[in-house]
Amino acid sequence: MTQVILDSLIMTGEISLLAVGLTMVYGSLGFPNFAHVEFATVGAYVALLLNGLGLPLQLAIPAAMVVAGLLGVVSDKVVFAKLRSASPIMLMIASFALGIVIRESVRAIWGTSPHFYELGLMRPLAFWGMRVTPLQLGIIATAVVCMVGFHLLLNHTRLGISMRATSDNPSLAKASGIDTDRVLRIVWFIGAGFAALGGILIGLETQIHPNTGFAIIVPVFCAALLGGIGNPRGAMAGAAIVAFAMNVALAVNFAPLGHLLDLTTKEFWKIPTGYKEAAPFVLLILVLLWRPSGLFGGTSK
Repeated sequence: MTQVILDSLIMTGEISLLAVGLTMVYGSLGFPNFAHVEFATVGAYVALLLNGLGLPLQLAIPAAMVVAGLLGVVSDKVVFAKLRSASPIMLMIASFALGIVIRESVRAIWGTSPHFYELGLMRPLAFWGMRVTPLQLGIIATAVVCMVGFHLLLNHTRLGISMRATSDNPSLAKASGIDTDRVLRIVWFIGAGFAALGGILIGLETQIHPNTGFAIIVPVFCAALLGGIGNPRGAMAGAAIVAFAMNVALAVNFAPLGHLLDLTTKEFWKIPTGYKEAAPFVLLILVLLWRPSGLFGGTSK
């Protein structure tokens, strides 16, 4: 079970970075951005490209985050800024189309074959009944540092106050002298940068392919919805809930329950890995039936 907890913490770190960015954009603009997960793919490939050109990974990662952040700003300027007065449905459709454009552009440039970062062999550390590599510990530490930094930004800086004010009431924020257009650009930059970092961390642990972002769209949206869409802190908690639900559901032996209901005589009866993503959906449905605004409440938009 300790290994399950560790795997869940790693997944929490990866998902939370994307869920926070997604919920930030929703809180500011009031629509679910389906293209958001594609910034994860872009960031992973840009970091791979820069690393392949000789840039150390420690520098390639922040550079890729900056590239993805700028792409987020440009996508808002070119697409979403021109649809500010459109309905959320139109914005959602536009984001879905933009996501396809980004994904297919990545496929056209890098091809369909998976790619890997050149990390070399890592000797895993064994303790408390679990095995963990230095890379996995780095993923958890990176996510924690980013989440703490983001919390401090929101609550202890003038920019964070402006971001929260713009999210709560853009018109009032603008009337109070806040440059809401600048704040929105920063929101896009941070959100896309976080998504890129999440994609890079996933690529470091597994592999990179053009569907890297699209493959995690379900847990990312589930995390944002569980935490309360538009609530960055809730997105972090939602990511933890989703990660633990997906991993614990596969680890639990349901044979005793099957025996009780006279459904099986097997000693081990576990959920197949193909149903892994069903776990957070079941949890999401139950939570939304009980609390439609999510566990921690969301924006009113």
